[in-house]
Amino acid sequence: MTDRPDPSPSPTPPRARPLAAGATEPLHDLPAETLRALVKELQLHKMELEMQNEELRTTQAALDATREHYFNLYDMAPVAYCTVNAKGLIQQANHFAARLLGTERESLVGAPLARFIASEYQDELYRKSRLNLGTGEQISSEMRLVSRSGDHIWVEMGATAALDEGGEPMWRIVLIDITMRRHAAQMREKQEAFEAERRAMSRFLSAASHDLRQPTHAMGLLIDQLKQLSGTPQTHVLVSRLDASVRTLEHMLNALLDLSRLDADSLQVQPTAVPFARVVEQVRTLFPGEGIRSGVRLKFRASPAWLMTDPALLQRVLHNLVGNALRFTPQGTVLVACRPTANGTHARIEVRDNGIGIAPEHLSHIFEEFFQADNPERDRSKGLGLGLSIARRTCDLLGHPLTVRSAPGWGSCFSVTLPLAPPQPALVEEPPVAAWDLSQQALVGLHALIIEDDAMACDALFDLLKTWKSIPHAAEGIETARALVAQGLVPDFIVSDHRLRGQENGIDAVLALRELTGRNIPACLITGDMDKAVAERARSVGMALLYKPARPAALRELILSIISR
Repeated sequence: MTDRPDPSPSPTPPRARPLAAGATEPLHDLPAETLRALVKELQLHKMELEMQNEELRTTQAALDATREHYFNLYDMAPVAYCTVNAKGLIQQANHFAARLLGTERESLVGAPLARFIASEYQDELYRKSRLNLGTGEQISSEMRLVSRSGDHIWVEMGATAALDEGGEPMWRIVLIDITMRRHAAQMREKQEAFEAERRAMSRFLSAASHDLRQPTHAMGLLIDQLKQLSGTPQTHVLVSRLDASVRTLEHMLNALLDLSRLDADSLQVQPTAVPFARVVEQVRTLFPGEGIRSGVRLKFRASPAWLMTDPALLQRVLHNLVGNALRFTPQGTVLVACRPTANGTHARIEVRDNGIGIAPEHLSHIFEEFFQADNPERDRSKGLGLGLSIARRTCDLLGHPLTVRSAPGWGSCFSVTLPLAPPQPALVEEPPVAAWDLSQQALVGLHALIIEDDAMACDALFDLLKTWKSIPHAAEGIETARALVAQGLVPDFIVSDHRLRGQENGIDAVLALRELTGRNIPACLITGDMDKAVAERARSVGMALLYKPARPAALRELILSIISR
């Protein structure tokens, strides 16, 4: 650092001091040499004064610049500054404080700060400010302000005690607007609460899906056995009506559970490359030939196309579309086909029928929940009117546009457009759609191991397999199944529920038995759990999957398919 010159006035030159002291000696009486020296000293003193004056001007300019810089920092800062006296009155405030409080800057001066503080925070501020005067420590608190216009503002307030020029106590206060931060925190809390509710709903739906489907699954199996028993014509009529009622209950239950999952946002899309043939086969098992009314044919046209989609969700869409087409086709054909679009990047799956068709005034309403154009009497045998709504919402979730063309008396065509995927030759493709040998003789004498912890469902499946001339064995879990194998049982196939007692599940049970026997035992998993992770794991270990409530014909066809591979 360099030493700055002393800006104080220079002392009077020595020779001029007598004059400054009031000496009366005339200048003309002084010797010329003295006068010349005096003039020289005065000139030097003048130069010093001019230099000091320049330094003073420079210092003043620096002070002005510092003052302006302070003004910019204080007055134009993006946070609110103000000073408050001991009476709580605002003495100074910057522009941001005025803008934050929604008033003019001039009107803030002399106004009580408490006027802008929400009532529930005033006592806290008073207590902290009194304490702050005693300790001198800075206080900080989050509180809610109310602007002049009534807007609510969340701020972080920092206050420091000081003394004003008169020695009176005062506070220097900083107000930082944290309204957006508070709102963001509230949104995060709401989002976390929503996610917790969604997870709870998913767990509930998973449990309800299993528990509610279990009784209807058992009823379906028992009804199939009743059909095979001899009886009077009246008995057969009653059994047929009972079967129709159970089917209606199954459709309603499936629709309501699917709708609940969509509403709970618990369906997660997991796209993968899948052959059209595999999707069609899974859909086909849901509509066994004997379950279709006389005079109606269900046809699936083969296609080599591979699709990029979520197979489980697409299967549900097609199930609803095919079911709807069969319901409204008294006689004729329902065709499911897949063909590439003109641009060659997408495919269009079509479900065509030559049924009664849809009136033009109803086309804009058919995807609405509970809408049924032909069911004003609310006949529940015709469903709830949810199938098409679920199909549309599922397609929206998948990003697959769903469209419809229809004309009364000519039938309808529902189309789902989805991306094509390159073939995956490394994957083992499922057998193509084919008419499996459904003869009961194919199951005669085969040892079937049932793993099911629900006694009613286990008994129903046990008796059903006996009617197919198989030799059933029942276990309620992994250990009882191991015990049967240890006693010499070599099962030809396994039919297992997924949810077993405790933490056990059917997939682990099948894997344990395969390891114990050293054989890749054919197995199918029957479950009411619609979790896609279950389906993916079952597929990864080579298990077929059937959802409850399972119709006996679909179960028989699935068993025949796994033992024939």
